[in-house]
Order: sequence, then C-alpha cells, then structure tokens
Amino acid sequence: MSLSKEVKVGLLVTITLLICYLGFNFLKGKEIFPTTRTYYALYKNARGLNTANEVMLNGFQVGRIQSLEILPENDYQVRVTLAVDKHVKLTDASIARLENTNLLGNKVIELIIKEGNPLQCYDTLSTEMEQDLQTKFAKSTLPALDDARSITLLTNKFVQNLVENTDRINSIFSNLERTSQELRKAVNTNKKNLTTISHNIAEISSALSDKEIGIRAVLFQLKGITNEVESMRLSQLANRLHHILAMVEEGPVYGHIDHTLTNLDKLLVDLRTHPSRYIHFSIFGRDSIFSRNKKNPVSIAK
Repeated sequence: MSLSKEVKVGLLVTITLLICYLGFNFLKGKEIFPTTRTYYALYKNARGLNTANEVMLNGFQVGRIQSLEILPENDYQVRVTLAVDKHVKLTDASIARLENTNLLGNKVIELIIKEGNPLQCYDTLSTEMEQDLQTKFAKSTLPALDDARSITLLTNKFVQNLVENTDRINSIFSNLERTSQELRKAVNTNKKNLTTISHNIAEISSALSDKEIGIRAVLFQLKGITNEVESMRLSQLANRLHHILAMVEEGPVYGHIDHTLTNLDKLLVDLRTHPSRYIHFSIFGRDSIFSRNKKNPVSIAK
C-alpha cells in the first residue's frame, strides 16, 4: 500500500514536532522515559539555582531540577521540583542542602540521607542553605581587616609620638654621643693603668693555678693541719680520761666507796636475819621500834 505525499509529509511533521517536544523537555530536565521520582524542596532564597541543575548524592549526580516556582501564599518561598533516581530511597529525615559549586554563584542541591520513614513521590524534603562564598569571605576577612585597622591606628600614634618627641630623641642621641666620646677619652687616658691592672690580674691567676704554691697546694696543707689538730685534741682528751680513772682507782675516793658498800652489805644481812628489829606491827601497843633500838642498838662494823 503506497502512501500519498500528503500522508508522508504529515507523518514527517508529526515526528519532527514530537522529537522537538521531547528534546525541549529533555533540555529542561524532564526525562523522556521517566525513571525518577518527584520531590519538592522549599527555600527562602534560590539565587544561583536554575532548571536542569544537578541533584547530587555524595558527589554523584542522581537527578535534576525540573522546575522552580514562587509561592506567594507561603511567604514567597521558592518551591523546587526535584527529579531523583527511583533507586535512591529518601526518608523524612533526609535533607536537601543548597550548596555553592564555584565563585560565579552557581548552585546544586546535595542530598543528605538519614535514617527515617521512607518518603513517597511528591513529598517535601527538609532543606538547608550553605552560606555563599561572599558571606564566608566577608566573615573570614572582617577580623583581619579589624586587626589591620587597629595596627594602622597604633602605627599612626607611634609616628605621631615620634614627631612630637623629635627634640627629645635628638637630645638623647647627642648625649649618647658625648658619653661615648668621654668614655673613649677616659680609656685612652688610663690605657697604661688598665694594662698594668690586667697584667697583675694575669700574674695572680697564674700564681693561684700553680700546682706547688697555688690554691690547691694551700688547701691540701690546710687539710693536713686540720687533721693534725683533730688528732692532737683526741689524744689529749684520752690522756685526761686515763688520768682521771687512775686517780679514782688509786685515791681516797675508791676507799670511801668500798667502805660504804661493805657497810651497806652488812646492814642488808642484819635486816634479813633480824627483821623484827626494823619492822614491827602490834594491835595492843608495845614499845616502838625506835625505843627498842635505843635499848638494843644495832652495831655496824666499820
């Protein structure tokens, strides 16, 4: 069956229009054969976000932005329609973060998946917005600018003080110059004396470091003298003790001590033999020990 030219032209036009439509939708981010799920995300500011921008997950593209629309009834927030691969399982705890891609302000949406209940198609994701590079740059440079400003103020004050005290500084330097000149003159005048003093000091130090007559030899001799003095003192003390012991042994002190000990021994023997002479207990009353001792005195041999 042969087709007429009109039918062929109509089919060609229809196919061409279909291809153009599908290509246009593809360029807009819409897929020809849907393999994605549609979700929504709300942002207060969507600057830098365009249709067909990427939807990323861990640095890998998993979808595209289908459309952007503003919602006057919802405080003029921007609703972004996301087409995400159906194999990506989003939950109600997942976040769609709006992030910067370059210094020009282009942005993408980075998905952060967390554990939770699974989302259905056309549900709305939680959102976050990353600070743009200009804000970050401003926050990072403001402290440095403040420090530079304070340093500039301090430098200006320092320079101003230098200008105000120029005369004082000049006088200080002139006094230092005069002092250095006077010191130079004094050194030149007393150069001979300084040479003599340094020579004498060198001789004294060499004498002190001499092994025979130096400080070491003197200390060694002092040590020997000290040892001799200590030995002499110990020998004198020993002689005195020996003399005292000899006097005690040979003198009258030893005899008196011996006589006293003998009498004490006789007294103890008599006390053990006749205890009634010294100790008496009576209920009816008898002569006291003192009266009996007067009648019968105890004789102690001398």
